[in-house]
Amino acid sequence: MYQKTQLNKIQAMLLASLALPLAAAELGPVTQQDTLWSLAKAARGDAPYSMYQVIIALQQKNPRAFIGDNVHHVQAGAVLTIPTADEIAAIDVESARQKVEADEQRWRDLQKQQRIGRKAAGMPKMGYSAQATMRLIQQAVVSKPMVATTAAPVQNAVPAVPAVPAVPAVPAVPAEPETVRVPMAAPVQQVPEQPPQHWTDRLQSDSTFGLDSRWYAKKGLQQQAQSSISASLLQEWYWQSVDETDSFTFSPYFRVDQRDPERNLIDLRQAFWLRVGSGWELKLGVDQVFWGVTESQHLVDVINQTDLVDNIDGESKLGQPMLQYNLFGDWGTLQTFVLPYFRERTLAGPDGRLRLPLPLLPDEAVYQSDREQRHLDWALRYAKQLDQLDLAWSYFQGTSREPGLVPLGNSGFYTPYYPQMKQVGLEGQWIVDSWIWKLESIYRDYDQSPLGHFYAATAGFEYSMVGVMDSNYDLGWLMEYQYDSRGMAATGPGQRDLFLGARLAWNDEAGTELLFGFAQDLDDRGSRSGMLEASTRFNNNIRLRLDAWFFQTHRMDQPIWWFRRDDYVQLGIDYYF
Repeated sequence: MYQKTQLNKIQAMLLASLALPLAAAELGPVTQQDTLWSLAKAARGDAPYSMYQVIIALQQKNPRAFIGDNVHHVQAGAVLTIPTADEIAAIDVESARQKVEADEQRWRDLQKQQRIGRKAAGMPKMGYSAQATMRLIQQAVVSKPMVATTAAPVQNAVPAVPAVPAVPAVPAVPAEPETVRVPMAAPVQQVPEQPPQHWTDRLQSDSTFGLDSRWYAKKGLQQQAQSSISASLLQEWYWQSVDETDSFTFSPYFRVDQRDPERNLIDLRQAFWLRVGSGWELKLGVDQVFWGVTESQHLVDVINQTDLVDNIDGESKLGQPMLQYNLFGDWGTLQTFVLPYFRERTLAGPDGRLRLPLPLLPDEAVYQSDREQRHLDWALRYAKQLDQLDLAWSYFQGTSREPGLVPLGNSGFYTPYYPQMKQVGLEGQWIVDSWIWKLESIYRDYDQSPLGHFYAATAGFEYSMVGVMDSNYDLGWLMEYQYDSRGMAATGPGQRDLFLGARLAWNDEAGTELLFGFAQDLDDRGSRSGMLEASTRFNNNIRLRLDAWFFQTHRMDQPIWWFRRDDYVQLGIDYYF
């Protein structure tokens, strides 16, 4: 009887999706037999959206059904309204992935707190429904999204989910209604009423220890070593007020390298207070902000400084001090930034790789502004969704995040030079069936500087194939054209290049994913570079990573000429605790 009921439910959902894909509809009431994964998959259908987008869209569409604003804490008996295609497409994939993974970690922390609390109080062991989120964790939480993403996260074009929401610690709060949660098997039980919780009960802590080993095919141009090992630690603390209007985030980051002292780093990735109101957000402190929609490079991304020695793709960022005020509404999203302090770019030292063969003094940086690092920068960004089209306009004025190199007197050394600049940026993303068309374009003017001004753009598409050959695999094809009006005088390789790539997601329990791409110089057939990123989860606490880059050219005027001996493979492991 139960199987027949489930079959009728599935048939009804399929007929509804055929008649009007992703139309407004309801699912539920949610029971212990339902799964968040199956509900999200039914809402997605064959549309080219990642499960992360659908999960967060469901949560935003039905906020009262998710206790503590946690996607893994679903209230039993809730009736879920399926979001529309526009609402799903408006969700930024990388931000959604970060929230789903953060919520998973917080749920595991909650379970740990519950076990400790029950042990201390002599309470019997408590179980949770084993189905609703297990498949989500196995197939979605650890899977990198298939659609419209970069290796570094991008800002939402619509109001973002409040940063890293906390899950109330159950042993210290009054009894809550039944919840559907996955990774346990016993029925949900009511929690006995407890005394009011202390503020420390709402404090969450996450730690990530990383270990990376990198091997180069050849010795460096200055005979640097062919291998190196580095270790890192990211500690994250998050606290949220009872009414969920105020939150504090504190995330220090530490890194130590075997070979290059310039890679040793102590940084605050995040350290901010956030107040969330009706249609507005106010943030004060240090944070990381990501702009852009293309895969091969991110021209518009200018808020944070690049941690270049961490990864050459430019997606690792240093924390940026800021005052940020956001306004949300049907008219769009307006973000304003005041940036009172500048962070200098990390550059490899004499014993490091992927560097120019010049004697550098990075600590003796020169600035165009007399205020140097304390020059007051500011930026604006307006985003608007028009049906399946997402647009964003941005303006930045202040110290350039990209330094030049100038001789330091007659010393024979070179030092970074940071000019003042103004930049206007445009981002566009248009979703048409399985196609996502992308555009990033900038106009940059170096104020009163001999560097002048230039235009640059990256445009292309991603075509997604969901469930290739009736399998669990999702496959995406990428192609992007890179243009820079400076030509060979550009500081990067994308003067007139074509990027081709493929993204494959296994959608398995380990969250296995792979991204491969290469950029071919259209003006020089012998110049190209390529990259590979792959990862899989060994268990709930360990993720394995594989990264590789190669550079090939025979012309000295190519920017990658100095990297021609720096092809490398890197194996990494992340331990979450």
